[in-house]
Amino acid sequence: MNRFQVGVRAREQKQREKVGKSTCLSVDIRRNLTENIVFLIHKAFVDRTYSSYPCYDTGLESIALRSELFHVVVPYDARSTRDETADSAPKSKKLKRSAKEFDEVTLKVKDKHTEFLNLHKNVEKASDFSNKIALEFVDEFNRSVHYDVDKVFNGANDSQFIVKTSMNNEDYIIPPNCRFFNSDVRNLSDFLTTEDKFDFIVLDPPWWNKYIRRTKAANEKSGYRMMDNDSLKSIALENHVHHRTVVAIWCTNAPSHVDAIEKQLCPKWNLRLVGTWYWTKITKQGEPVCTFNEKTKKQPYERLFIAVSSNSAVKDIATEKYIFSVPCAIHSNKPPLLELFTDYLPERPKCLELFARNVYPNFTSIGTEVLKLQNTRLFQLLSSKHEVQ
Repeated sequence: MNRFQVGVRAREQKQREKVGKSTCLSVDIRRNLTENIVFLIHKAFVDRTYSSYPCYDTGLESIALRSELFHVVVPYDARSTRDETADSAPKSKKLKRSAKEFDEVTLKVKDKHTEFLNLHKNVEKASDFSNKIALEFVDEFNRSVHYDVDKVFNGANDSQFIVKTSMNNEDYIIPPNCRFFNSDVRNLSDFLTTEDKFDFIVLDPPWWNKYIRRTKAANEKSGYRMMDNDSLKSIALENHVHHRTVVAIWCTNAPSHVDAIEKQLCPKWNLRLVGTWYWTKITKQGEPVCTFNEKTKKQPYERLFIAVSSNSAVKDIATEKYIFSVPCAIHSNKPPLLELFTDYLPERPKCLELFARNVYPNFTSIGTEVLKLQNTRLFQLLSSKHEVQ
């Protein structure tokens, strides 16, 4: 195994302690609109994280995600979201479309979206009517960056500093107090011992998906390797759970995937499901990124299953919660979740993310693209001379 170690020696840290901590940005990263409706701001969470620590490179003053990543101002297919009742009457030669039949879950999420719009008054006014800025930025990133998913390496930043490091002619941002392993998560026992227990675990499995298969065929750099249910079951997650662990599992709306979590994965991992949360992706104006659809079609929401150990002492986790946020334009990049679980975790939780493409403070992150979205191309770096890098 190639070891890619990112760290700052204690002697060097002491020399830099005079830098002191940066002032944390006073920015809302979530707004609890009701007991179970939350507006989550992905970019603000990441920006606040990086504003909370000094940079090891004293030439860097601040680090923030590029705003282009969240320039989602209209639905992905704007034409599909028009109110059909406002359209002119169909021509006689065209068949009138039948009303959509929503399943129970979609109706529930759709109703909560309506409630969200009534509660969320700080909607941005449209100054642009195209997602072109975000789409072109992400396309350029995918074309320009080669990330070797087959290269096995690991690293850590044990300091209290943000580190910028280089690998394969690309620069990466590494937050404090983290460790990472670029490898298949099925090799979990190669990196973690049974003594490694975690307070919070996030999984975003690469579920078998026709869209991803098409995307990968069209653009190798933007797709990722999918995993079937049997392969997911082979992950020994049960070895890393204690009686107060909270586990969050992202899932598509495919019945086979939902069924796999409920009947295969949770029993294998000695977990008990306690909640199903829903993440609805919206534009800056609050519209869903695509229309709510029939059961078998693409939806603007995804599910987040919440589980605890079978002998858990954790109580009062919401059985349902509805999360609304503007998604990152990079495909399948989920919003950070830690802020939603602080009431159930210790002050400095020990966290694990599987199938990770980001790294965060206090996390052990494992996946075949573990540093991909830490690339400096995705961040705005401001130098101490106030020059944008």
